[in-house]
Amino acid sequence: MCHLTRMPIFAVMLMLSNTYDALSADSTPTAKRFAFESTHYPSQQTAQSLYDELDYQRAVQLYIWAQPLVGLAAMAEGARRIGIRPTELFVFDQLVQVNQQLQTANNDVLYSFSYFNLHETGPLVIVVPPGNQYGVVLDAWQRPIEDLGRIGPDAGRGGTYLILPPGYKGEQPEGYIVRSSMTNNCMLFLRAVRGPGESVGSAVDRLSETNLYPYAAHDAPRPSRMHRVGDADYDGLTPHGIEYFNLLAKRIGEEPGEERDRMMLGMLATLGMEQGKPFTPDSRLQHILAHASQTGRLMVANLEFNPRTPRPVLIKGTQWRAVTALTKYTQELGAFTEIDERAALFRFGFAMHKFLDPAIKPIVGKGAAYTTTFRDGQGRYLDGSRSYRLRVPPNAPVLDYWSVSAYDADTFSFVTTDQRRPSLSSLQNLARNPDGSFDLYFGPIPPNGTTSNWIKSAKGRGYFLLLRLFAPTADFYAGAWPLGDMEEMVH
Repeated sequence: MCHLTRMPIFAVMLMLSNTYDALSADSTPTAKRFAFESTHYPSQQTAQSLYDELDYQRAVQLYIWAQPLVGLAAMAEGARRIGIRPTELFVFDQLVQVNQQLQTANNDVLYSFSYFNLHETGPLVIVVPPGNQYGVVLDAWQRPIEDLGRIGPDAGRGGTYLILPPGYKGEQPEGYIVRSSMTNNCMLFLRAVRGPGESVGSAVDRLSETNLYPYAAHDAPRPSRMHRVGDADYDGLTPHGIEYFNLLAKRIGEEPGEERDRMMLGMLATLGMEQGKPFTPDSRLQHILAHASQTGRLMVANLEFNPRTPRPVLIKGTQWRAVTALTKYTQELGAFTEIDERAALFRFGFAMHKFLDPAIKPIVGKGAAYTTTFRDGQGRYLDGSRSYRLRVPPNAPVLDYWSVSAYDADTFSFVTTDQRRPSLSSLQNLARNPDGSFDLYFGPIPPNGTTSNWIKSAKGRGYFLLLRLFAPTADFYAGAWPLGDMEEMVH
């Protein structure tokens, strides 16, 4: 898939044509001025301008609505481009590198993915190996069909799951953990967490025991082909411009559709995206969709950076916030779908779990806790041209490990510099203070010439941090761990 030129997210709004005025002089939202003729009928030019505006407005809203759908599709497309076929495993066997682009990836665990289409495979068997794995099977909208591994029904002992296609009425055999998907396209996502002193190779070996095969072949299943990604390039980021809508049209054509989405599917049809029909936008519509993609991308990022309802503060008295405002992992709240909340979450990252549902009591000693910050202790956005210190207190409330990763504010993927190190964690040999705390540094130059606890930032680019706590203890949920804010350093 070819991507349009990727411009900084805070700059592309300047490129919007005059047809799509965003703000008036007094900063009051306004639409482009339209008027009919004195006979109260539109002129041919006005009629066309109104259709252009209608298509643009619909496309922007469809961009926001489709964020989780297109985001997961982009990850599958990224795998397909490097030769990985459906039901095959692709394993980031050298930990995720900065040239392997995923939204808020974790380069301290070993990732394994597999994408598949239940319309093509029929009921699909997934064999999850025993061990310290955390995983999930996602449907096309990134709704968890089921958590896997230590936080799933197999509880880390290993399990054999059977995923049924939408509307399946056939055999449901015994001996499987059976779950039904509401979509044809799905993805398996596993991460292997290393124990103290465990090698990367050992964790990769655990993941290699995963298997996927159609239930029709259960009498003589073949092992899944495994691809080791190594340091090869991989791009699983949501595409820009018209490519966003090309991928959306492809996914819409492969899915049965749901009652909740009838209105949006009707709007898609007016833009030429409909099941059973090729998507062939003319030059007029391509131009409109490209601009709608730019605006939609800004709007979704703004939902994450500046949510209308402030996110819960996870560490009292700091800028560390919850990573999602979703109320339910189903993305449904009573009579409506949480469109803005899910768009912000799946711009930020990927792969919602059932165990992360805010309505579910946190699992102490298993799973993971996540918190993010875009700002320093003064409330200012983090700036790659400035230098900061983050003090991680001793006795981190985890049984597995903690990590802090830095992500570019435009791509939501790792910060990219010649240092090629986006994360610091308790799995690394970091310098420790006498009291057991760690001072972590972020900035364009190393502090006092030392680089052991330093992440290099890119001048002129904003970034944010994500703190992960794997197997968090009760102290974290009780607020007993005094992690502070990013503090700007003056050289």
